[in-house]
Order: sequence, then C-alpha cells, then structure tokens
Amino acid sequence: MAIVTGLILLVIGLIACFFGWRYFRVIMGLQGFVVGYYLTHQLLAAQGDAISIIAGLVVGVVLFFIFYQYLYNWAFVVLGAVLGLAVGASLDAAFSLDGVVALVIAIVLAVIGAIVGNMISDLMIRLSTAFSGAAQAVGGLAAIAAALGIALPLTDPTVGAANPDSTTGIITLVVVVVLGVVGFLFQARHAPAR
Repeated sequence: MAIVTGLILLVIGLIACFFGWRYFRVIMGLQGFVVGYYLTHQLLAAQGDAISIIAGLVVGVVLFFIFYQYLYNWAFVVLGAVLGLAVGASLDAAFSLDGVVALVIAIVLAVIGAIVGNMISDLMIRLSTAFSGAAQAVGGLAAIAAALGIALPLTDPTVGAANPDSTTGIITLVVVVVLGVVGFLFQARHAPAR
C-alpha cells in the first residue's frame, strides 16, 4: 500500500515540480487528486488496503475535477497556501515540531502564502508548484524506500508528524529545498512565451 501512495506522490510531485507552470490547470487537478487520495487513504487506513485505495481513488478523481474546473480561478491563492503548508511541513519535520506548534506554523505559513500568491501570480505558480511538488516527490520517495526496507535519511514532509531524528528531518528539508530550486529554475528557463 505504501508503495502505491509513494509512487503517486513521487510522480505527481515531480510533474508539479518541473512542469507546474506550463501545465498549470492540469497540475491544479493533480493536486486535488493528491489531496483527495491522501486524506481518504489516511482516514480509511484501518479499513484495509483495498477499501482505502479504492475510496482514495474515487475521492481523488472527484477532487481532480473540482480543482481543475472550479478552483482554477482561485489557484494563486490555493497554491500560495499549498506552498505555505509545504514549507511548514518541511520545517516541522526538520525541527521535530508536533501538535499545536506545528499546526500554528502550518496555518500562519498557509495564510501568508495565500496572500502573497494573490499578489504575484506567475511567480507564485512557479514557486508553489516547484516546492510543493518537491515536498510531495520526497515524501513519495521516503514512502517507497520505507515500504521496500531501504534505509534513506529522509522523512515524509507531507505527513508533518514529529521526527525523533532531527538530522533526518534537516536532510529532508535540504533535499526538498534543492529539488524545489532546481524545479523552479527549470520552469523559469522553459516557460512558454506569453
């Protein structure tokens, strides 16, 4: 089960990281799919793998269409908030934050991201898709490695739970930042002419 979730996060995260601006509307839909799949899988994990996968796929597809069709006009605000949440989750993992402190950091950064996203839309699309995609891809890689029994010094930044090993959290933060910067630069260099 963790391999399927990891692959979904890894593939969609890499697409968002490197092609978020070019395929923005599709990326919005894919982000909706990830949110729907991931939350439904987490909520129904106790019901068994088959139920949580099927329900996650159904909810993911529904949210894909909602994000693709209806949230497109609010995308700068939504992706700004997603960027804030991704940064907050990475900071939480890096510094072993949990509970109320992690929640407050996530909410504050999401609100700041939403406000800034509305102000600088093109730049926000590139930044948010690059860094939220990087966080998703690293989370997917960490989940795949854990499922296969491969020891990587990574933690899943999309989970946001406290990590007792701060070194692993800091390594994860560095990997997310480096991948996000590379994705942002790739998007900026390969942007279609407007």
